[in-house]
Amino acid sequence: MSIRKYIAYLRTVETGSITQTANELGYTQSAVSKMIADLESEWNVRLLNRGRSGIELTSEGLTLLPAIRAVVKEYNDLGFAVSELHGFQSGLLRIGSFTSLSTSVLPDLLKTFHEKRPNIRIQLLNGEYEEVGGWLRRGAVDCAFLALPAAPEFETTFLLRDSFVAILPEGHPLADEPVFAVKNLAETDFVKLNELPDTEVDRFLDSLPIQPRVTYEASNDFALLAMVECGLGVSIVHDLILHPQHYRLVRRPLDVTHYRNVGLCVRRDAAPSSLTKLFLDHVRANVAQLASFTEM
Repeated sequence: MSIRKYIAYLRTVETGSITQTANELGYTQSAVSKMIADLESEWNVRLLNRGRSGIELTSEGLTLLPAIRAVVKEYNDLGFAVSELHGFQSGLLRIGSFTSLSTSVLPDLLKTFHEKRPNIRIQLLNGEYEEVGGWLRRGAVDCAFLALPAAPEFETTFLLRDSFVAILPEGHPLADEPVFAVKNLAETDFVKLNELPDTEVDRFLDSLPIQPRVTYEASNDFALLAMVECGLGVSIVHDLILHPQHYRLVRRPLDVTHYRNVGLCVRRDAAPSSLTKLFLDHVRANVAQLASFTEM
């Protein structure tokens, strides 16, 4: 049995897309479809249901998935071990993350990892928490950075505490105050991030005895920062999004302490690959440095 068929089937399950799998593995869509069809024919089972809504695992496919995943893992670990015998470590590491971490802490972490192991390719996928968690759950990524507490099926390593802070335009009447009092939210124009409902900032604002005077809404973090920079109002953001500081903004701590915990997660039901273990060890060795990042 060609391992290529196992890999093609597994990546199709993980990505939920024959097209994406074909692009990743360098095949045509018809070639991927044929490899999966060959497996179904050889085993006399139906592994996937294909419909307008996408691809769904059959009960037989779900039963066989752990064994197929184990075979592919052993194959990848073997390839990694062979590369080590030749004096280098090679492979592909897929990492899931959210935007503010990917633009602040993560680049330096990936750089130092790459300096030690230059033959390892890294694929970084960015999304919202639920999307990133879904990628990890399906196996589309090998590990993921998420807000804690994460889902119980994930094993987590705490990395850092990310505080909520107020941002104000330069010259704002409250810009010289050492802290931003949340009571002022009712009396000044506020720029609100209009993303998915029930975000962490939304929950924090809803918990306050007063509500902000929302005058503007932005669809993403960087639009919000630009709107505050040009003087449209103030806002409350995660501190990580301000690193590195590319905007002319005044950052002030809140008089009400609030934060999120950030961690690195892997699945509990699947042993991480040798390559993933290397990255986990690298991250854990740098936890103290990461924890001090937002204290700058």
